[in-house]
Amino acid sequence: MSIEFTNLTTVSCQRFKCSGRGLILPFGIEACMSIQLRAVLYFIFLLYLFLGIAIIADIFMSAIQTITERKQKIRYPNPEKPKEYLIVQVPIWNATVANLTLMALGSSSPEILLSIIEIVGNRFEAGELGPGTIVGSAAYNLLMICALCIASIKSPETRKIELYNVFLVTSFFGFFAYIWLFIVLSVISKDVVDLWEAVITFLMFPLVVILAYLAEKNFFASKKIDMEEEERKLILTIPEVDAAGNERMFRREELLQFLRDLGQATTLSLEDKAQLFAAKLSESMPRTRMQYRIEGTRMLAGGKSLFPNLPEKLQEIYTTMERRHSIEDERQIPRILEEVDQLPTIEFTATAYAVMENEQKIDVIVKRTGPINIYQRAVKPNSSDATISPDHEYESRKGALSKINIDDDAQMAILEFASSSYAVLEREQRVTVDVVRYGVTNSVVRFRLDTIDGTATAGEDYTKLSEEYKMEPGQQEKKVTINVIDDNQWEPDETFFVKLSLPDEEETHTKLGSKTVALVTIINDDEPGYIEFEQTINLVKESAGKAEIKVLRVNGADGRVTVHYKTEDMDAKAIQDYEHVADKELVFEHGEIEKVIIIPIVDDFVAEKDESFAVELFNPTGGAKLGKHSKIVVTIINDDDYKTMANKMARLVQIDLDKLNVTKTTWGQQFREAMNVNGGDIETATFGSYIGHSLSLFWKVLFAFVPPTSIAGGWLTFFVSLFFIAILTAVVGDVAAIFGCLVGLKDSITAISFVALGTSLPDTFASMFAAKKSKTADDAIGNVTGSNSVNVFLGLGLPWLVAAIYWESKNLPFTVKAGDLSFSVLVFSICCILGMTVLTLRRFLGVFGKAELGGPAIPKYICSIFFVILWIGYLTLSGLQAYGHIKWQS
Repeated sequence: MSIEFTNLTTVSCQRFKCSGRGLILPFGIEACMSIQLRAVLYFIFLLYLFLGIAIIADIFMSAIQTITERKQKIRYPNPEKPKEYLIVQVPIWNATVANLTLMALGSSSPEILLSIIEIVGNRFEAGELGPGTIVGSAAYNLLMICALCIASIKSPETRKIELYNVFLVTSFFGFFAYIWLFIVLSVISKDVVDLWEAVITFLMFPLVVILAYLAEKNFFASKKIDMEEEERKLILTIPEVDAAGNERMFRREELLQFLRDLGQATTLSLEDKAQLFAAKLSESMPRTRMQYRIEGTRMLAGGKSLFPNLPEKLQEIYTTMERRHSIEDERQIPRILEEVDQLPTIEFTATAYAVMENEQKIDVIVKRTGPINIYQRAVKPNSSDATISPDHEYESRKGALSKINIDDDAQMAILEFASSSYAVLEREQRVTVDVVRYGVTNSVVRFRLDTIDGTATAGEDYTKLSEEYKMEPGQQEKKVTINVIDDNQWEPDETFFVKLSLPDEEETHTKLGSKTVALVTIINDDEPGYIEFEQTINLVKESAGKAEIKVLRVNGADGRVTVHYKTEDMDAKAIQDYEHVADKELVFEHGEIEKVIIIPIVDDFVAEKDESFAVELFNPTGGAKLGKHSKIVVTIINDDDYKTMANKMARLVQIDLDKLNVTKTTWGQQFREAMNVNGGDIETATFGSYIGHSLSLFWKVLFAFVPPTSIAGGWLTFFVSLFFIAILTAVVGDVAAIFGCLVGLKDSITAISFVALGTSLPDTFASMFAAKKSKTADDAIGNVTGSNSVNVFLGLGLPWLVAAIYWESKNLPFTVKAGDLSFSVLVFSICCILGMTVLTLRRFLGVFGKAELGGPAIPKYICSIFFVILWIGYLTLSGLQAYGHIKWQS
């Protein structure tokens, strides 16, 4: 061991600080460097090594993904044909077992290998770096990753753990693993790990895997397992194959339905449509934790994404389609749920309106479909109350004046209507009745007018009148105006009456003539129009999915009218070729002149001759009449050209999907992706992608020499990449130890902070990405607890078992100083209890959205901050104890 100078600024080419801390490092050239420069260089080198480990771990995880995706073919009786068998493919690996074995090994390989290499490099003596990194990574994974995942979900969205039984098992063992670690080091045999303790620690790893598998299969559930349901889960739909016999990752019907939804009028190229469909398929495909882990690393290093990144133009189209589909799906849910959950939509009730010029305004109707259907419209205001206009010009239509008969009593004034009947067009909105006086005209005369309903109704068809009037001396005529309501609704001619009467005090000098009641007829002048089809023949392609038939309202658009329509078979058959309509109503509101009838067409994907059916209009209401085109023939034409184009697009889609696969076929493909940003997808590359690619280019090119995953089913890639991880981990151990020595940090603190953070960085990106993309919280945090337990049982159990066997062969104990490690484990255990309590409360309390991730903004951020505080508290307490500020006797 070299002698170290106390003066940190001293430069010596003979002996230098921390020269004996590493297995491989330091290099001799460092002797002539200052302590500060060496510390900075080692820190940068440490970060760069973490980047390299992340990239080779990406390749390692790709190998694991290839291995666990393998399927086997099984024969299963055909339910429709009992004597025949179906050949279906089922996964060889169970998802839970894969996550807790190969997946855990992949994501935690740096920590596990660091612990193993440290013990072997120290001649089977325990060190602080490996165990400290495992505990520090567990604290970071549980506290910081959970904090980031909770906050990353946009409010008020939530993510809930689906396989909660598996989560409970792994959570228990994730907590018990560190309690067991504390018991072994500080309770059972202080500072010594006996052989039986090492054996039990290691055997707990397969125990966790077995119990998690049984929990996934509901082995511990009180109810009996439904074997038929398990059988249905096992059987997969027989995949389609292309012309070359290769299996497709989608079905042809899905592609054709997507093309119908997209529409044929779009100007998108075939390649653009293929990209959109590939994005849709990728969104609906089940994703594994391994894929999210790989994606997290590639986001960090500017590598090729496993998820489609559409150009801005296509992304806008895709977002619009998804929004429309979500609304349509909401409309199809049961009525009770629809009133609660359906998103409101707003649209016009017609595509065209008409208005007469003299009306001076037009009413358009906007319909809102949602929890409650609300029709909002611009309503023409009603006319005001009746008004008296003595000098108003006589405008109404009225009958001829009757012959006057003068009473013999010259001292009496005689009052009567000038005519016994009046008529008015509804659009004139007023009628004037005349009251005339005969006989004595030199006095004031008072009289009363009252309206009486006939077929017309006061308030709906006219304004009610009930008032008293007077004639001044010399006045022989009084004109009274009654308002008529123009409702734009067709109806038959309607009538009401106006009654003339005298007040009691007038009867002494005034009398009524013969015409004391006048009949007023409101002549309907609304034109509801004629309803007819725009054409008598309509051609529609079978693949279009629906026939859109225009119905017009001509020669008038007044009032609300309806018409019914139905379909009739010709050579096309209802249900088999199109959706039958027995009797459905079509509504035209006032001013609407065009509507569209939609008849769904059934695409049976079978070549056949053209077929036709008829649609007929009948039973018009509201005064409307049927026009000359009341029946239309719809011909369904078979479009083989369209399906040929769909076959071409299917090949392009499969190519796009293959690009997202982690399996590499050749070394050439690996080098091309390594040399190009985003693996060659430059169009969607961001500035951050170029930065990450520039920094990681050396590692990408170096690791492109690793055999492709297509060789030997991925196993060769698995072992070669594991070898590279082991080498880099050994270097990381040296660099971390020397860096800590240069800046004055103990190995235990370097391990739980810098090394733990660096090895967990890809997991951070992976969990945040999974939280946003996945529909559940399983891939984001459900595996955190599983990884924590595997780290202890495998990452410490395996090296402890090897070391314990080695020292047992020499009849000596395997010494593991509890010290800083036991205190760090105890603090983490307390933080673990608090963190798991919060996650449990979030699942069951409505204030948090009843989910582990996301929820209302304020509670979400409070929980996230709480987890961050726990992690900072863990680091602070561990640091204070390591430097003697907290006295701890293990």
